[in-house]
Formats: sequence, C-alpha cells, structure tokens
Amino acid sequence: MRKYFKKLLSYSVYRRTLITYSISILVITTLILMSLYGVFIVSIKQNQIDSTKQLLGQLVREVDNLKTDIDNVASVITSDSRTLKFVQNKEDNKKDNYYLFLKLQEIKSAYSYIEDISIVNFNNGKCIQAIGNNGGGKANIDYALSMLEQKKYIGVRTIKQIQKTKNVVSFLQYLPYYNAMVIEDVNADWFQYSLNDNHRAARKVYIIDVDGSAVTSNTRAVVNNQPLSEYFYSIITRLNPREKSFVYDDKVKRQLVFFSESPEFGWWFIDMQDYSYFNSRFQKISITFVGIALALVSFCLLISVIFNRKIQKPLVELDMAIARGTHEKYLKENYIKTLYLYNLLTGEQMPLFVPQKELNYLEEHYSGNYYCVMLLKIQDKSPLDPSVRKEEYKLYRYAVCNLSDEIFGDDFRCKAVDMGEDQVGLLFFLEKKAVEEEYALCFRQLKEFAEKMFPILVSGSLGIVVDSRRDIYASYHKARQYMEMNQLINREELIDANNQVSANYQEKNRKLVESILEYTEYNFNNPDLSLKSISQVFGLSTAYLGKIFKSVQGEAYSSYITSCRLEKSKLVLLQTAKTVNDIAAEVGFTNSTYFATLFKNTYGMTPTAFRSQYHN
Repeated sequence: MRKYFKKLLSYSVYRRTLITYSISILVITTLILMSLYGVFIVSIKQNQIDSTKQLLGQLVREVDNLKTDIDNVASVITSDSRTLKFVQNKEDNKKDNYYLFLKLQEIKSAYSYIEDISIVNFNNGKCIQAIGNNGGGKANIDYALSMLEQKKYIGVRTIKQIQKTKNVVSFLQYLPYYNAMVIEDVNADWFQYSLNDNHRAARKVYIIDVDGSAVTSNTRAVVNNQPLSEYFYSIITRLNPREKSFVYDDKVKRQLVFFSESPEFGWWFIDMQDYSYFNSRFQKISITFVGIALALVSFCLLISVIFNRKIQKPLVELDMAIARGTHEKYLKENYIKTLYLYNLLTGEQMPLFVPQKELNYLEEHYSGNYYCVMLLKIQDKSPLDPSVRKEEYKLYRYAVCNLSDEIFGDDFRCKAVDMGEDQVGLLFFLEKKAVEEEYALCFRQLKEFAEKMFPILVSGSLGIVVDSRRDIYASYHKARQYMEMNQLINREELIDANNQVSANYQEKNRKLVESILEYTEYNFNNPDLSLKSISQVFGLSTAYLGKIFKSVQGEAYSSYITSCRLEKSKLVLLQTAKTVNDIAAEVGFTNSTYFATLFKNTYGMTPTAFRSQYHN
C-alpha cells in the first residue's frame, strides 16, 4: 500500500490534484467550522438578549400592575367619608383625626408592602399618618409641598419609623378641590426583584427613577468608585434612547446592560451580564473546534455585533409599526361599534363604508329577545364657561358611560352609548318583555356616585320595551318624550314609560286633575281663570299641566272651562229672568256677544230662544 501510494506521488498531476483537493477540503472545512462557530455565538447572545428582555418586560408589567393596586388604594382613601371630613376641616378636629388614623391603619394592615399612609391638609397644616405622627408630620407636609411644586407624584425617600429609618417609594395624589394630598409609602425593597433564566443563579434587578436616583438598595452600591445608579443613568443620557427597551454593550467593562422602561413609573429596570457567562458557554465547544476558529473569533464577534446593531433598529421599527396598526384597528372597531349602537337608538342607517360582514357580526353580537332604552340626562350644578363646557360635558358623558356599563352590567346585559351634548343612552338586551326591578336601584346607585364624584345632576327616563331591533328607535323616542316631561316639572328622578317604577303615576295625574276640576267649579265665574292661572295655583308649568289635563280628561282645559260656563249659563237662563248680558258676566264671559255666539254654535239656538223654548 505504501509503495502504491509513493508511486502515485511520483506523478506530478496526482501531486497537484492531491494538494489542490487537500487545500480545498481544508478551506471548506475551516469555513464551515467558522460559520457554525459564528452562528453559535450569535445564537447564544441573541437568545440571551431575547430571554432577558422578556423577563424584564414581564417584571415591568408586574410593577405596573402594582401601580394600579396603589391607585385603587388611593381611590378607596379619597372616597372614604373620614378622609373627606378631614380634608374639609379648616380647623384641627382631634376626634375626626383619630377616626381617620384608625381607618388608615386598617387600610395599611391589608397591604404588606405599604409602610405608611399619610393625608396632608394644607388648609390647616395637619398631617395624619397610619404609623402615628412620631414627629414626621412636618416632614411629610414639606415633602408634599416640594413634590407639588415640582409637579412630581412619585419619589424615592427615607422616612423615620420607631427607632429606625426606611427607604420607601412615595406615591402622591393631589386633591385640588380640597387642597390636600394623599401619600402612600411603599417599601422600596418590594421592587428588588430577581431574574432567573434557568441557566445560573438568580440575578438582582437594578432600578433607577426618571432623575437617575437609586430606587432599591442594591442600586446604591458603589463599583470602581462609581455608584451603579450614576453608571446606569450616564448610559441613558448618552444614548438618549427612543425605545422603551434596549441593550448596551459595554466593551470596556466587558458586560451587557439590559434596560427596560416602565410606562407607569418612568423608571428604568436594569440587568447586567458580564462576558464571562458567554465565555463559559463557549468553552463547551470542543478544543479542535475552538483551535480552528480561534483566528477568526474577533472577526466573528465584530460581525455579530454589527449585525445585531443593524438588525435591532428595523426590528424595533417593525414592532412599533405593528403596534400602531393594532391600535388603529382597535380605534376603528370601537368607532364602528359605537356608531352602530348610536344608529340603533336614533333609527339611522349605517354608512356604506362599513363591510356587510362586520354589520352581520354586530347584529349577532348586539341581539336579544326584547330591547329597551334608558336615557340619562346630565346637568351641571352651576353654569359652566362656554369655552370649557363642551370639553367638560365630553368628560361627564365618558364617565357616565363607564359607570353605567359597570353598575348596570352586574345585573343586566346592556351597553352605554354617548349620545352627544348632555345625554347618554343605555340599551338593554332582555330575555323577557319586562325590565327587572333592580334597574331602579342601579339608577339610584349611578346617580349618587356620579353626583358625588362630579358637579352634575343626573336624571333619567326609561322607554317602552320592544321586541324588534327595528323598533328600538320607538323606545328611544318614548324615553326622550318622558325626559322632556321630566324637565318640564324640574324633577331629578327616573320616569318609566312602562310604569314599573311609578305604579301610581297615572293615579297621581288623575288626582291632580280632580283638584283642578274642583278649583274650576268654585272659580268658573272668574274671567281671568285660565290654564296659566291654574298652573300658578298648583305650582306647575303651563305646558306640563296642559298635557296632564288633556291625557286624563280627553280635552284641553280651555275647551273644558268654556263648556262648564255654558252649562252654568243654561241653569241661570232657566232659573232666573236675568238679561243675557248679566248672565254672561255672571258665568265668567267678558263679552255678551261672544257668549251668545258660543251658546248658539254649541246648542243650535240663542240664549233667549233657549229660555223661551223651555218655558213654552
């Protein structure tokens, strides 16, 4: 075999072919190994970046949810009667202060992460704390004033407790109407989270606020004579990133720094990973592989970094474009739903640009056996400046819509609709041809809450129950009619066209008309007796009284009083010998000629002929 191989090598052609083939194999193998090595490096690094970004993103969302809980606690505090009583006091009231202190302690005990809750009344310079005053009242007032001047409502500070100090994150809510402030102090270490990617021990997350101050204790650590918070903030200010999440490759300190911003807090959540972690992963490659690819490692790393930087911006732009598209799609869908419900109530047709497929979906989604419309009217307690009235009422309608969906939605399948100006519609989808009596309780709850939270008055009217989608407009129209009647009598309550709330509504009207008839019986001879004078006597509007009288009697009041006077005149004609002029004045007519004309048109003969016919 050896002799055969040596013989082959003696031929120059074979030697050249063998050398060429060997070099080709060596080059191809080297290129393949180096390509695989480069792909391996990029894959490990990109996977780690994506994993860390995802973990930081989840952490940011968790902290944002905590902000929601804190806002809910603030809402509970500001809506409590004890708080309202304290912030309204111009003078110090020990009893009110004590009751509020007990309430704050009760709320604080329900949340383990809350260190203290304080309420500051700037009017009387008093501060109530859940942990007691302990000399911290003035510090809280000064802190609240300082933050208010800077228009900052989240801050990091140190508070004094019994024989110790505590690093906290303070959340402030200003109550401009009462000139008061609510301060919730949350343990700063509560935000000291850890990340674990299942490859190694958990890493602590660093947090800095919008000004670069350390939020957690580990962020205050000093490394190489420089605080970590200062190091992180210098990267942010230098790069001035537009993205909410980015990665900084610090080649000097040989580490990757991951940043993710919280939309709610404006804080930056930071994770650091040094190159040693990646190197430990690379060492798992065989010695042969590392030896062949060692000469091109630097080049591969450079290419991977350049590639990462070039691909990162287009990917972020693509992600933002997708997010914008999703947001625009949501706004369009929401607009079409609102327009569909509005047109259902007003009886108008949908525009042609809405696809039939989407209309079919809306008809299926907003369907029921029966339908009913409640109309809510909003009135401001004090006149608004015309320049701000439109925007204020837009806010009121938005709030009433949300409250209606939330309050009525617990007991009914319904949807609130912004009807513009000062009205909100509420469309009920019913299983049977009746609205459950709970809706009256829901209306009172909505009215009380809305009038407590906003300087407005809320009244309502309920239309008739209909069994077809096409007849929803009839229910809305009836609700509008009853709403107009409600405004005529200046009542801030709920009128039901189905007579479910006010079962005695017609009975009240009947008794009112009986009183009017009785008053007319005693005063028919008064020439000034009219619907206007009657409405003044009973303290009601002329239009409303006229509608009620006609609905019960079946004729207008002017016709009734004329008929009444004519009937009275017949008795006087038959029982006395008085002249027509005297009789006309006696029964309330100011003109005897007009009286005689009316008498003849009604009975077919003059008053004199009537008297003569009877006596003959």
